[in-house]
Amino acid sequence: MAVLKEKKLGAELRSVLEAAFPGQEARYFLPMSIGNAPEHADEGAALILEGRKTLTSSPLWDYLDGTIPFVGALGVLLDGAGQPRGVVETTCVEIMPFRAVTEDMVRAYGEGERTLEWWQSVIGNLYRTSAIRHGATFTEDTPLIWEWFRVVRRL
Repeated sequence: MAVLKEKKLGAELRSVLEAAFPGQEARYFLPMSIGNAPEHADEGAALILEGRKTLTSSPLWDYLDGTIPFVGALGVLLDGAGQPRGVVETTCVEIMPFRAVTEDMVRAYGEGERTLEWWQSVIGNLYRTSAIRHGATFTEDTPLIWEWFRVVRRL
């Protein structure tokens, strides 16, 4: 499952960040939810909150305006109903091709069987489908934004 960034940081979610981290507006980033269905978002939020999932990846086409995550960014983690469940802080960002994923990265990804084969198959299929929807081409060399994060506040 990929992390989907919401289109914008609305007033309600901005207030969540302001309450948790006042005066740090330069660090506020887009909210995130996992997958493309409410049950995926619920499952993903649980994995993140329990500390099992500390890495995600996103294709560049998910960031149409070119604004990508940055170290120190603060985002609201949403569940399947769009409700805030936590605040995450980005700790590392790298742009690497799909084929660059390693066993350690797959474990940090925290989803599914946590094996390289599972990740390449399942997540690869998600990216292939996403590429078609966006009129893009997906290959082993397609660059992905790899974002490591940690939970800094439970809501």
